[in-house]
Formats: sequence, C-alpha cells, structure tokens
Amino acid sequence: MSTMDIIKLYGGEPANFLDVGGSAVGEALKQAMMLVHDDPEVEAIFVNIFGGILDTHILSQSILDASKEINFTKPLVLRMKGLNSDKSEALFKGREEELGMYYIPDFD
Repeated sequence: MSTMDIIKLYGGEPANFLDVGGSAVGEALKQAMMLVHDDPEVEAIFVNIFGGILDTHILSQSILDASKEINFTKPLVLRMKGLNSDKSEALFKGREEELGMYYIPDFD
C-alpha cells in the first residue's frame, strides 16, 4: 500500500496493484506481468520489491526471461531492496535503454 501512496505523492494515479508474494518466479511471474501490462489503464509498470522472502536476483532474472516472451511496450521501473539486490542491479546496469527497464535504488 505504501507503493501506491508514493505514486500518488508524486502526482501519479495507480491503475492496478498486484502483490505477488514469495513465489513470483517463472510462469507465475510471467502471467502476473502480462495481466498488468495488458491493462489498458496502465501507462507504466513499477515493480517495488522488498526482498526478505523473495530473492530479488531470482525475481529480476525471471522478469528478464518473461521479457523474451512478452513484448513490453510500456516503461518498466524496478526498485528492489533486500536479498541479492546488488546482483539484481547488476543485471540491468548499462542495459536500461536496450531492455526498456529501469532499475532505481529508492523511491525518489
């Protein structure tokens, strides 16, 4: 819920909210991303993970894998903190434009 509050604070309007829990990898993640991406009210996707249960590196790799099957046409912003977030950041560093995915270290 704080993610939606931050988006509103900066003038955005959340169109959808999805809590993926600790099992957001593989096919489950791909389906979740497709649901959000295909929502016509969604203009951009903000993935905000605090990884205590979920390894952010595994999630990041799953997002990259899903992007091979889903043609993301909307900007995708990733904010991940917690377990292996340094490895997550390394997957995207310097490839943001190529991937159309942007890794940010904090809400601001």
